Amino acid sequence: MAKTTLNSKRLLVVHAHPDDESLFTGHLIAERVAAGAEVMVLTLTRGERGRVKLDEIKSLEGKLESMGYFRANELLNAIQEFGPNVKHKFAGTRAYLDSGMRVNLFGRPARPRDVDEMSLTSAGSQVIADDILRELKDFKPDAVVTYNSRGGYGHPDHALAHRATASALRQYARSRGGRAPQFWVIAEPGERADVSVGNAETAKVKKAALEAHASQVSIHGDSYSLVAGKETRFDEPERFRRANPNPLVMLSPLVTVFWAIPLGILMGLAGTLMHQVKATNPEHTPIGLIVALISVGALSLALRLLRSSRGALYLTSITFGVTVFTLAQKQVGGEVLIPANDLGQIWSYGSIALCAAIILFPQIRPASWRKSASGHS
Repeated sequence: MAKTTLNSKRLLVVHAHPDDESLFTGHLIAERVAAGAEVMVLTLTRGERGRVKLDEIKSLEGKLESMGYFRANELLNAIQEFGPNVKHKFAGTRAYLDSGMRVNLFGRPARPRDVDEMSLTSAGSQVIADDILRELKDFKPDAVVTYNSRGGYGHPDHALAHRATASALRQYARSRGGRAPQFWVIAEPGERADVSVGNAETAKVKKAALEAHASQVSIHGDSYSLVAGKETRFDEPERFRRANPNPLVMLSPLVTVFWAIPLGILMGLAGTLMHQVKATNPEHTPIGLIVALISVGALSLALRLLRSSRGALYLTSITFGVTVFTLAQKQVGGEVLIPANDLGQIWSYGSIALCAAIILFPQIRPASWRKSASGHS
């Protein structure tokens, strides 16, 4: 059996943040450039939520735009260290924000609870896949490298980068009759690897590139560190594994269908059944209508906040609107579930208008409601 090699002549490297290209693929980029290959580095965010190592620029933390500009400049300086055969682009028609990361109760990296709607993970893997697919068509690589399916150490942006890249490659293959670039992932310690890349010469280039990322990486002679007490030698090889894009990654957006559509139907049915109920007091307060509208508003707002996007809310709201419209018609037995009285009109039009208002509201950031919130503009 022939030995697996990563000898690409046109290499596309997909990373989530500035400095990832040098940390995880610095040897590979340097080795490919030395072999005369062309390399394109596609970076998905500008690392706006990075934590800096330098005291003199600590004030940038939490200032997303300023931090993004600073780290983008570091990235451009690092790319120059690899030579003229390395090109760089930021992904997207909009500037995706670094999602940030938290450590959950099990001590593992996880998506933050309050995610900015402009963050990478809020955009969703298929949206990012479209951006990567565009680059595949423009650059026409023969190999693509990104993180493994777990996102390396587990950063949510890294995991999304893998899913989006895998999805883009499958779409690209279909458009070319099944022909697609080789797909390689970064092998973490303890994982099987097909190739190891790195020597004394590429270590010099990797060191120069990492020195350009001084805000994120501490340099110590022959080694570097991201966290205190854990140093890595510049000449430590990088390991990669040949992979196949998982066909299930393209199905992940469809999972929303299985709960968003039933939720919309349930909202429409429940509200319709209770909207005509009135209290027994003399004023005949329309308690059922009030509860129904509050329920619709609360569920819609919860979807917008918890999902940090409008996608699931779109699907739920459309299903809800269709359900209400259907129930407003005369049923088979002749009964009318939503009569043409004031309560029926308010329920039919008010509930749909409430969903539309929550969808169309420009930005909803719960963290900004707290005085202690940081990292939001």
